[in-house]
Amino acid sequence: MHSTELNNDFAMFFYINFLTNFQYKTFDRTKMSIIQLDTDSLTLAIAGDSRDYTQAFDAIIKDHEFYNINNGFFFRENGKQKILGVHIEKQGYNCIALSLKNCIIIDEIVLKGVILDQNPQINERTFVNHIIIRTVTAAINTTLAQRKGLMSCLQMERNAITGSHTKLIVLPNQSCFPFIYRIKPDKYFIKQ
Repeated sequence: MHSTELNNDFAMFFYINFLTNFQYKTFDRTKMSIIQLDTDSLTLAIAGDSRDYTQAFDAIIKDHEFYNINNGFFFRENGKQKILGVHIEKQGYNCIALSLKNCIIIDEIVLKGVILDQNPQINERTFVNHIIIRTVTAAINTTLAQRKGLMSCLQMERNAITGSHTKLIVLPNQSCFPFIYRIKPDKYFIKQ
């Protein structure tokens, strides 16, 4: 138990170090918004240039010299594994985060702890049904495990979709802001 907490502390230190000493100094934060944040993952919305979504961070780098000197400390190189490294896992035009660990990028659904290939019942309609009628969706993960030389097929059932955060304020220009108690949409200003 103690080593697990220690590992999480190391990961948290790396994560905070990446955010404060690299991301905030390198990227234009006015063109970047955090969609979802977890102890081991970060989903960003990036307002880049007119190229397609594979541009990654190219259009929002504000200090190219600092980026070139320091990106090797954080990002993987040529697909090599790196302990506590940062890499782009998925990219797309649209990202919707319904709650923590639960987001859709384009038509690709990401749901932590659920093997989606084994659960075809989870699709975009499942998320919509959850928001509208509050259905709880179960998923079954099938994995192989070996113990004392004996291979077993394990099936674990878990609740896949249980909650969502639906309190967002959508402004006339389609920007979304979090719901804050006693703050009405007319208090938000859009810089034209």
